[in-house]
Amino acid sequence: MSRKKLKDIYDLKQNNVGITAITAYDASFAKYFDELHVDILLIGDSLGEVIKGEKNTHSVTLKEIIYHATAVSKSTKTSYLIADLPKVSCKTPNQMIKDSLKLMTESKVNMIKVEFRKSNLKYISNFVTNNIPICCHLGLTPQYISNRNGYRKYGNTKKERDSIVSMACNAEKLGAKIILLECVSEIAVREIKQRVGLPVIGIGCGNKCDGQIVVSYDILGISFNKSPNFISKKYSKIPCFHNRLKKYIRDVKKFS
Repeated sequence: MSRKKLKDIYDLKQNNVGITAITAYDASFAKYFDELHVDILLIGDSLGEVIKGEKNTHSVTLKEIIYHATAVSKSTKTSYLIADLPKVSCKTPNQMIKDSLKLMTESKVNMIKVEFRKSNLKYISNFVTNNIPICCHLGLTPQYISNRNGYRKYGNTKKERDSIVSMACNAEKLGAKIILLECVSEIAVREIKQRVGLPVIGIGCGNKCDGQIVVSYDILGISFNKSPNFISKKYSKIPCFHNRLKKYIRDVKKFS
């Protein structure tokens, strides 16, 4: 089997088949996930926490993302690969493009994920101009959070919900290829799915998205920082990691 293309991810949405995604940072885990036919592997800046032992993702460098993404790319054959653009690469529009091109060229990933807010959403068009496929991350955006109060559900108020929905719609118009929602209310998710044609992948958003993503160390139960409740409650009682992962895959496919 050849590596999945973006069209394959779109076909899953079109056919109402749940899209499975999980983070990967090294060759061995990535190969394992790939052999289980996980649809998308994300080389996430969450490595700052689960690999480096930091309290957040802010210290992750482009060099570190490239190192881990290259290991994942070399060891996999079929999963679609997305890599995070780290916070340090998002200081200026030009640097975002320059570092994204370097990341894609050196690691051979298929897409770049960027955390967006109203202030930088317009830069999606710059990525499109430079032929860089973009996954637009909305809702809880860890790169912009400076204290634990920012880790909450987004979109519970009408004003905040309308803002997230509007950004998702604009992201599609500007040329984003996938929407990733983190800790967004189910009401907001439903509105986005009604108005946006892109695949919508969620984490901590309920089961109404087109797909789900989890941090691999969270589902394994060994994250340096505390695993989120939606993971620990659902999978912590399953003793074997392999069985946890198989249940996760079954659950995502079943939700579609």
